[in-house]
Amino acid sequence: MIFHVLTLFPDMIQSAASASIFGRGIKAGHITVHTVNIRDFSANKYNRVDDYPYGGGAGMVMEAEPVYRAVQSVMKEGRRPKVIYLTPQAPVLTQTKVEELAAEEELVLLCGHYEGIDERVLAEVADEYISIGDYVLTGGELAALVLMDAVSRFVPGVLHNEESSQFESLQDNLLEYPQYTRPEVWHEKAVPPVLLTGDHKKITEWRHAQSVQRTRERRPDLYEKICSTYVVFNGPENAALFAETLNEKLSRYGMLLNYNRNKLIRAKRVFTARDFAVFVIEDEAGAMTAFRNISGTDTPAAVILSGTEKPGEAFLHFLEKKGFAVLYTENTAEEDFEGEVSRICLEIRRQMDSL
Repeated sequence: MIFHVLTLFPDMIQSAASASIFGRGIKAGHITVHTVNIRDFSANKYNRVDDYPYGGGAGMVMEAEPVYRAVQSVMKEGRRPKVIYLTPQAPVLTQTKVEELAAEEELVLLCGHYEGIDERVLAEVADEYISIGDYVLTGGELAALVLMDAVSRFVPGVLHNEESSQFESLQDNLLEYPQYTRPEVWHEKAVPPVLLTGDHKKITEWRHAQSVQRTRERRPDLYEKICSTYVVFNGPENAALFAETLNEKLSRYGMLLNYNRNKLIRAKRVFTARDFAVFVIEDEAGAMTAFRNISGTDTPAAVILSGTEKPGEAFLHFLEKKGFAVLYTENTAEEDFEGEVSRICLEIRRQMDSL
């Protein structure tokens, strides 16, 4: 991953970027941070890049031409990386957006200062506006550092434990569960006994319950977005493998339902509006038979069909009559298995975030 940071204070970026996990990622060659001093593209001998705002008002505004030249300096022939302007006048950065940005090979981060940047150049060069919160900073440098740190955790090789990035706090719209380390008793407070049992199933259940409780108490806005994810599949071995991999990547607490099994096919199952069902199938007619005892309650859903065609109207109508609201449909290609799973997971998370 290459970050191009356009700023009036390149030393601020380089100093902070050299520390901790991010700094180790740079030393290992997984990340490159290229700072561009916007002052170097000033049109006057004093390297001045700001002027008074038209219409009056407090403060100064960064001029269009130096910013434009700085952006053009990182655009190489045949390559046009995404340009992000860091500003509080934008959607707030989310974990899903972080994962989306991590799929890029390069990012250009434009840091404003003073009262902002001339609107005309932003309209010409900025592909996306991103905020890190509903408050105002002196400049965009701290926001750029936050974004780079978050994105870098998804860059292969930066973290030793890949699960650390795959299932961060907020990945399922859940805050992370409480963490404990030695000693077992500190200030007369003991580690919860379940964590000492070695029973991984019970530990996972405890952690999930703690995450839900913590989210309800501390972030009720996120709690309202929580969905229980179910990957429901029917079909041959390739559909099963895809479904298993999708379930593992989609959610730490997701459930995989194999509707090749007669026991599940015969049993009635009702999904709620707080569930998200992902149907992975190969044969639509066979799947309708297998899913005959499934129903939803205005349950959001996605349908993934193995092959070159997207799911047909008959199957989508079948799910609609069953009480599912299909928000996303896709077909899979066997050539790029891992890439397909990652791409589909990201799109499903986008749909879940929009609920």
